[in-house]
Amino acid sequence: MWRHASLSILMAFALAGCWFDEGPRAPPPAPVAAEPAPEPPAPPPPPPASPPLPAEKPPQQVATTTQPLGAAPPPGPDPKQLVGLDFAQTEHLLGQPAKQEEKPPAKVWTYNGTECDLTIFFYADINTRVFRALTYEFKHHQATEGTDDQCLAQLMRGT
Repeated sequence: MWRHASLSILMAFALAGCWFDEGPRAPPPAPVAAEPAPEPPAPPPPPPASPPLPAEKPPQQVATTTQPLGAAPPPGPDPKQLVGLDFAQTEHLLGQPAKQEEKPPAKVWTYNGTECDLTIFFYADINTRVFRALTYEFKHHQATEGTDDQCLAQLMRGT
């Protein structure tokens, strides 16, 4: 009980000390005038009108397919199409390989042409366990003869 009484008296003195505080007080801050909001930017101008369409479609010009003398032959199929093919797709595209080797973890197929050789490296897909072509290598018999796409075109023809 004495505890409650002494606690009550202590609280009364603490509150009384706050009441009789006569120290100088700072004036309240002056209200700040709100700045006017900036005006929104003007909308962009409308796009220019598109030119009118012609009444008729212009006639098509027929292109000639003659090559000038000494021009390089047109490029053949893209060798990058080999990447991702499985055994059956590769055989459908190029036929039976001249040589099949196993170089774990790869299986290697080699095709021999008259002007170049193509070696395709197959690796097993981790998820499906199906072997697919991951990389390839062309070897030209003559240093200056043909490009990889021309070599692939020759091998696809079977020559």
